[in-house]
Amino acid sequence: MGLMLPPGLVRRDELTADEVRSWDADLEALCASVDDVFRRPASRENLRALVRGLLSDVPRKNMWQVAEAAGHASPDRLQDFLARASWDADELRDHVREFVVDSLRAEDAVLIADETGDIKKGTKSAGVARQYTGVTGQVENAQVSVHLSYGSSRGRAIIDRELYAGRHWAGRGEEHRRRCEEAGVPEERARTVVTKPELARRMVERALAAGVAFTYFLADELYGGSRSLRAWLEEHQVHYVMAIPKNEVLTLADGRTQEARQLWARVPETLMERRSCADGAKGPRAYDFAVVDLADTAAGLKRTLLIRRSPVPNKKNKAGELVREVAYFLCHHAPGATLADLVIAAGQRWMVEETFQAAKNEVGFDQHEVRKWCSWYRQTTVCMLALAFLSDVRSRRIPTHRATT
Repeated sequence: MGLMLPPGLVRRDELTADEVRSWDADLEALCASVDDVFRRPASRENLRALVRGLLSDVPRKNMWQVAEAAGHASPDRLQDFLARASWDADELRDHVREFVVDSLRAEDAVLIADETGDIKKGTKSAGVARQYTGVTGQVENAQVSVHLSYGSSRGRAIIDRELYAGRHWAGRGEEHRRRCEEAGVPEERARTVVTKPELARRMVERALAAGVAFTYFLADELYGGSRSLRAWLEEHQVHYVMAIPKNEVLTLADGRTQEARQLWARVPETLMERRSCADGAKGPRAYDFAVVDLADTAAGLKRTLLIRRSPVPNKKNKAGELVREVAYFLCHHAPGATLADLVIAAGQRWMVEETFQAAKNEVGFDQHEVRKWCSWYRQTTVCMLALAFLSDVRSRRIPTHRATT
C-alpha cells in the first residue's frame, strides 16, 4: 500500500506526485533504519504494515481497520506483533529519539514533559483506574501516561513515554499480584507508585545520556511543584522554565522565603513589560511579564521567578469578579539569560498540546485496544515512529518560524 498522508498535514493541492512518491521512499528508509530492532523478517513486515496503517486515512486506527488497510484478513498478525513477537520497545524508542533530534535539531530546541489520558471502559488494561485526566478535566476511568517531547522552530515530536500506574496498581496482596501479572505490570511498578515527576525525570535522564542538546526543560505545575525533580535538574545543571503554584515557597538571595504570590504583590506596575510569548491562531499571545531574582544555585546558575499576567480581565475570583489571571514560572538558567529568553521559553510549552493533538488525530495515539503493559509500550512507540515521520515531512514542507517577543 502506498503512503497516504493524513488530512491536515499539508494541503494536498500543494503536493506533486513526485513529492508523494519521494515521501513513500523516505518512509521505507525510516523503517529500514530500525530493522535491527527486529530479528525476524515477519516482524519487519508487520512494523511496516502497522506504521502505514497508522499513517493511512482509515476512519479509526484500531487493529481491525489498520489490519484491513494492510490487506490482512484479521488483526491477529499485528496483535501478535505487539504482544508476543521478540523485540525491544525501548530500543525502538532510542531510534525514534535519534531520528527526531536529527530531523528537528535547532538552537532553540526544548524538552517538554506533559501527560495525557485515554478514556477506557474496562478495568483490566494496564494502568487503568479512576483518575484525573486533562482530556476532560475531571476524574475518569482512564489510562494516563507521561511523555517527553522534543520541540524547536523546525517542528516537534514525542521522543519518550512512560505509563503511569497509580495507587490502584500498587500493593502486595495475592489478588493484587495476580492482577498485575495478568496485565504484565513490572514488579517495581506493581509494588510502589512511581510519581509523574519521577517518570519525567527518568526520561530527561535518558535524553541527557543520549546527548540530546536543548535549551530548556519545560513543564506545568505538577512537575514544577516537585522539589525533588527541581533538585535533580539543578544538580545536573539542566536549565528549566516550569510553572509553579502561587503558594510555592521560594528563597530570595538574602535567605528569606516567601510564596510566589507574595513576591508578585511587591512588584511595581512600572516593572511589568508587555511581550508576546508565542504566536497563536489569532496572532501574538501578548501578556504582561515581570521577573524577581531568587537565590542562586551552588553551581552559580540563576533562579528567577517569572510572573505572567493577562492583559485583560479573564478569570473570576471567589467574589465572582473578573480579574486578570496571573501565572508563575520558576526559571533555572545561565547568568546572561534575559527576560525575552525566559518569556520565549515559557511560551514554547504550548507545543506539547499541538504534539498530542497531532498524535491523536493523525496516528491514532489514543485509539489503541491493547491491554498489557508490554503491548502499550510497543503500540505507543510505533505511534511515536509514525509521528516522527510526519514531523520530519512537515519540517521540510513548512518554512521555519522563530518565536518573537
